[in-house]
Amino acid sequence: MSSSKKQLKLRQTILKANTKLEQIKDSGLLETSEEANIRYNKILVEKAICKKILDDTRCSAIQKFLKKFTHKNEKLICDYFKS
Repeated sequence: MSSSKKQLKLRQTILKANTKLEQIKDSGLLETSEEANIRYNKILVEKAICKKILDDTRCSAIQKFLKKFTHKNEKLICDYFKS
């Protein structure tokens, strides 16, 4: 799959996730239903993973090279979900 198609697919996935998150928020079940909370958090994590992958595909080769040598002490939630 080419880079631009992959980026387009990731953007579409992020938009779908935003739509699902808004639907769950608007339903009012977020405060009362544990299932809605679990579904909301799962979609939120999937969206974060897609955003991270999209950001990584946008980086140039030089940025990727420099990123390997810069050390970050803090971990992001998407760092635990390597695919």
